This record gives sequence, C-alpha cells and structure tokens, in this order.
Amino acid sequence: MIAIRGGAIASDENPSFNKDSIPVSHRGLSQVRGRGPGGGGRGSKGSFPVGSLTYGGTSLRRAARMIGTSTIACALLASLCSVGALAALTVTWTTAADFEGGTLYGLDASSSPGQLRLASVAPSPWVKHALNPILGPGSGWEADWVDSPSVLYEGGVYKMWYQGCVGVRCDIGYATSPDGLNWTRSPSNPVLLANASGWDQTLGNPTVVHDGTGYHMWYAGNGPLAIQIGYATSPDGLVWTKVGNGPNFMGHQSWDSGATSTPFVLKVGTTFVLYFSGHPGNFAYSIGRATSSDGVTWTEDLANPLMYAQGGWEESRIHPTWVASAGSGFEMYYTGGYNEPQVGRATSVDGWNWTRDAANPVLALGAPGTWDQTGVAVAKVVTVGSATRLYYGGESSPDNWRIGVADYSPGPSSHRYRATGYFLSQVVDSGFRNTTWDSIDWSGSFSGVTGIAVSVRAGNTPVPDPSWSNGPVLSAPGSSLVQLSGRFAQVGAALVTQNDSVTPVLDQITVTYSTPATGSQSILGFGILGWILLAIVVPLAVGLILVLLLVARRGPAWAPPPPQGFLPCLACGAANPTYNRFCTNCGRPIGGPPR
Repeated sequence: MIAIRGGAIASDENPSFNKDSIPVSHRGLSQVRGRGPGGGGRGSKGSFPVGSLTYGGTSLRRAARMIGTSTIACALLASLCSVGALAALTVTWTTAADFEGGTLYGLDASSSPGQLRLASVAPSPWVKHALNPILGPGSGWEADWVDSPSVLYEGGVYKMWYQGCVGVRCDIGYATSPDGLNWTRSPSNPVLLANASGWDQTLGNPTVVHDGTGYHMWYAGNGPLAIQIGYATSPDGLVWTKVGNGPNFMGHQSWDSGATSTPFVLKVGTTFVLYFSGHPGNFAYSIGRATSSDGVTWTEDLANPLMYAQGGWEESRIHPTWVASAGSGFEMYYTGGYNEPQVGRATSVDGWNWTRDAANPVLALGAPGTWDQTGVAVAKVVTVGSATRLYYGGESSPDNWRIGVADYSPGPSSHRYRATGYFLSQVVDSGFRNTTWDSIDWSGSFSGVTGIAVSVRAGNTPVPDPSWSNGPVLSAPGSSLVQLSGRFAQVGAALVTQNDSVTPVLDQITVTYSTPATGSQSILGFGILGWILLAIVVPLAVGLILVLLLVARRGPAWAPPPPQGFLPCLACGAANPTYNRFCTNCGRPIGGPPR
C-alpha cells in the first residue's frame, strides 16, 4: 500500500484517465483548490467530481489508519496473552479423602478423620534377648565387625557360619554353641577365605544347607566387577572347597544384571531353590528366585522379580535372608532399607506370590543408645523343639555390626504404632508447563521421640522420573519457599516414631503455586489466547490489504505532483490548470498567465 501524505493524491484515489480536465462540482472552487491531480500530457478527456475525489481520499486515509492502529493493538494484546498473567493458587490435603486419594504406607487416615498418623499394628512376636549381642568382633581377620549369621541345629549343637571383617576384607568364620547363646569360635577360622585377586575379594551372607551329600554353602562375593554368588562344599562344615573358578550364579535378566547378592537356599524334595536379591545397576534391589537339581547349574524364574521395594522403611532395596515351608505355604524373612535396615516378613502359598506382614517391620531398630539402634538385618530362623529363635545382625553405628538373637514370644494383643510410614499424593496437574511451585506449608504435632518430614517435587512429565526437581525436606511446621518449576507436582510426607506407644500427627499440607495463564500451552512463545487472536487479526488485516490493493488497481501506478491551483472555464465550467489559456474541454479562452 502507498502511503497517503497531505498535499498529494495516492494512485488508488484516481480513475485511469488523463487528468488535464476535471469538471468542477457544484460544491464550489474552495473544495477543489490545492487538491487537483497532477497535470501533464494531453489525451482523452473525461471528468471526475472533485467532491467525490476529496471524500474518497479522506475515507481511505482514515481506513488505513484504523487498520494500522487495530493491527498494532491486537498484536500487543496477543503478545501480552502469550506471556500470561500470573495467578496464585493453592492445593491442600487435609481430609481423609485427600490423604487416601494418594499412596499411604504404614499410615492411618481414617481412624481420626482430618489427621494422618502412624498405623497401629499387633505387637511384634519377637523379643530381643537380654544377653545381646551374643557374638561380637574377635581378633585379626574379624577385628572390626561380625554379621550375617547362618545357623543350623544338629545333634544337640548350634552351628553358626558368619561373616567377619577387618577393613574392606571379609571372610567366613564358624562357631558352635550348646544353647544358642554362648558361642565358641573355631580355631580353624576363617573357614572360607576371600580371593584378593579374584572375583570374590570379600565374602558375606553365607547360607548353609546340610543334606545326605554333605554341607553346601552359597555366599555373596564382591569383586572388581559386581556382587555375585559363589558356591562351596564341605564334608564336615569346617573344611570348605570352592566349586569352580568363578561365580556360581549371576543375573542375566535386565532387572538383576547389575548385581546378585544375599543368597538363601532351601531344598524342596530333590530341588535346590535359591532366593536372592538383584538390581539392574541402580542399587534398587528386588527379590528373585532360581532352581537347580545339583546346586551348580541354575535356572532363573521367568516371573522374576517376585518382590520390589515399596519405599518407606524398605527404602529402595529388599534382600531375602531366610525362607522355609510353613504349613500350606512358605514364610520369608527379609531385610529392607539401607540407611536404617530392618527385618520384614512375608508369606506365600506357592513360593512366587508373596504377601507382606501387616506388622512389618517385625524386627525393628533398637531403642536409642542400644547396640542395634541404627540397623537390624540378615535374619535367620531356627526352631528347636518348641522354641523358635531369630538370629540377626545389628549395628549401633556405621560398620559396627554384631550378632544378636530374638525369641519368638507373642505377647498380649495390645496394638503398637508402626515405626515409620509415608504418604505420596496423587500427581497434581497445574495445566501449565511454566508453573512455579512457590511454597509448601504444613501443620501437625510431634514430640521428642517422633517426627514429621514433608517435601514437594515438580516436573514436566505426568509420572515422576529423574527429570523432576526435589524441594527441600521440611521437618518443622510452617511455610517454606521451594520455587520449583514444572507442570506437575507431588507432595510426600514421612512420619516416624522411636516409641511404638506414641505417634506424630499430620493435620494439613498446602502448596502454593503460580501458573502463567497460558504458559504451559505456548507454542513458539505464544500462548493459546495469543494464537487465537493472531488467527483473527492476520486474516482480517490481509483481507483489508487486498481490498485496498483492488482499489489501487483502478488508478495509475504513479501520480505527478499536483499544480498550485485550478481555473474554471466560464463557458463549460471545467477545471483547468492555471497555466492553460484555453479550456481543454471546450477550447474557449479562460485567461491565466501568459505562456
């Protein structure tokens, strides 16, 4: 489009004919003076009403200005919408329905609606013995710690194979006891040695089976590549011979290719059944199963893994440590957790599908200040007559393991609170990719032996994954800034107690967030509303431009500069340039300056 300036006539204002002669309209000379077309050559004659010419030019200029102004305004509005206005919003969890809409483990949201507390369970049937620990570190090869007992009762004697360590090296030792409480180490210790240059440079987690062919031991060996499972045999349980030059079992499935550990083997008929833990390389251990006719060649179950860690006290890892047939099915004790390992129990009717005990962990951490206050693990069960005992490792500080025992002694039916529990909300979808999760606030009550921790995480995938960002862990009530970005968010809360007679109480969690009104749906920087407005403005502007172009095609592409004025012919009334002495319309003299 050609710009319209004062004192000039755009090409689209005039018809395509010679403009040397234009009749004057009845509106008079004042309306046309200074507004005529450029003169020049003489040609065909025609006329165009001056009043119409003047009106048309003004109209087109006004229309053009309106189009320009409207286009700029709409573009600015679209740009504003693409940025989005921030709006503060909140989401709150406070009712039983709110909490039960997420994932609850070890927590109770219904007995006291509006409050989240640790679930109550039946008391543990295992009573830790007053003589604990019953076996501590020795000297030399086991000077630092002892752990991972495997106990058999044969011929009136308790026999224990265990892990003993000094520094980073661990070997397998042997001890005996007449009562299962007072133990005597073998002078032949250690009875199975690690290979400083082999695949099993440190040994642990022995499990021993005695059948008609002798003693069989499977153990975890840790070396330069990974933790894998080894195998050794003995005629008497004292002198052991490793079978093969490498691991006896290693994971080949995707879930256990990173490591295989904590073997436990039982014999069902003529078949050896191995339960073990494995991970794919991320140290998140799950439980699997394999079978063998000779204890050497194993077939891994296609149904593996049979159990995954569920978080909470299990954290990201579980390890089987004892399995036996029980009544019409099977019973398993396993270790869960890493930072504060504890002992859980599960049952199965077929050995593949396992159900966790509602009272888990059935063997919890010791009270503060006790020898097993920071960890209990690798439990083995031994039944002698009517007495059943559980042997386990315990620690009071990192790498300070000792061996203890607990007696099976179910107490009164009064309930206790779980030691830990956690809540994970459903994923909250803000609808906008650029949402800012500003702050989190929680309220509740706890005492010196209980605690609550709350956090929030956010990301742009509908299912939490490593791309999500974690907010701070808040152990004190009140509001805290988090400033996370992402379309989705999820809150979590953990409740703990060191006294199973009391529980912390969580009343409410509130998260405040700000959403760009159209930010999450932006495309190339424009929000949805911005694109809608552009979709309206652009076609409208294009249409108006086409109209102006069509009008422009009616006139010449170039208009000469206009003369300073016109003189009317007194005979016919036609307007003539001031330099004409004769009317170009009728040929009569009209006066004017000499030529």
